Amino acid sequence: MLAGASSTFAGTVGLHLASIHIPARSAYNNANPGVYYRGDAGWTAGVYHNSLSRTSVYAGYTLQYGRFGLTAGGATGYQQTVQALLVPSVSLFTVNGVTTRVAYVPRVEKRIASHVLHLMVEF
Repeated sequence: MLAGASSTFAGTVGLHLASIHIPARSAYNNANPGVYYRGDAGWTAGVYHNSLSRTSVYAGYTLQYGRFGLTAGGATGYQQTVQALLVPSVSLFTVNGVTTRVAYVPRVEKRIASHVLHLMVEF
């Protein structure tokens, strides 16, 4: 996390890395590079290459409680112009100031055909 790395910088910068779709779907892209920022107040914004091989931009608010987070907001790049998102996540471990986080996107009938586990790292 960059929080603490500099007294003039507040918040967390993260990198979106990859996803696993359960059940696996050949049409879904599992390489999802991107970047996000979460301010100390919880406001969150980012961009990534989504599972449909499109660019998604999102914004919302993240509630943090210890290792656990819940992000609510909206994302572009899917069937709707802006699709609602509600994504829980958990940080797993931190090594040399880099935190690994996993998010869970539940399957939603007629919108998301698979459950998704998504890997991120934060600085």
